[in-house]
Amino acid sequence: RSTCTFRNDIISISNLWTRTNKGVRMNIEERVRVAYETHHEGYNCAQAVFAAYLDLLDISKEDAMKTAYGFGGGLGMTREICGTLTGGAMVLGQKFGKEAADVKQKQFVNKKVASLCKEFEESHGSVICGELLGLRETDKKVNRQTCDELIEEVVRLLEKYMVKEEIS
Repeated sequence: RSTCTFRNDIISISNLWTRTNKGVRMNIEERVRVAYETHHEGYNCAQAVFAAYLDLLDISKEDAMKTAYGFGGGLGMTREICGTLTGGAMVLGQKFGKEAADVKQKQFVNKKVASLCKEFEESHGSVICGELLGLRETDKKVNRQTCDELIEEVVRLLEKYMVKEEIS
């Protein structure tokens, strides 16, 4: 199922960053590759998801990586809410959030994040890192995955949530 087999591809991740810095938008396979490579460079799952969408966001890679630093491993390695989802929430907040307090916009972003989490939970039976990785016992039926597979899934799910559409 996973498409995380990029070691022999011709386009390097640095070439992808160069292209995006010139205004070329990445396709979904390139996003998955950026996330995979970012994770395998030693960044956490939240950072990997965040990195996959930096070409669409008004934040530097350095600031994004610092922002997402403590969110891996289920929030500070506590194995709570999956870091891929917190990374996804950061992407959506950065894309659709405003600097000023705006209740309507906050509700709009929260609905997108909640929908992302709901769709993820329906697929896996949990949003808890420790349960997803089989590190914590649960009575729930959990579709266990590796971090790479969860990162890829959230990167792919985010694609539809990055479209500005009103949520009723």
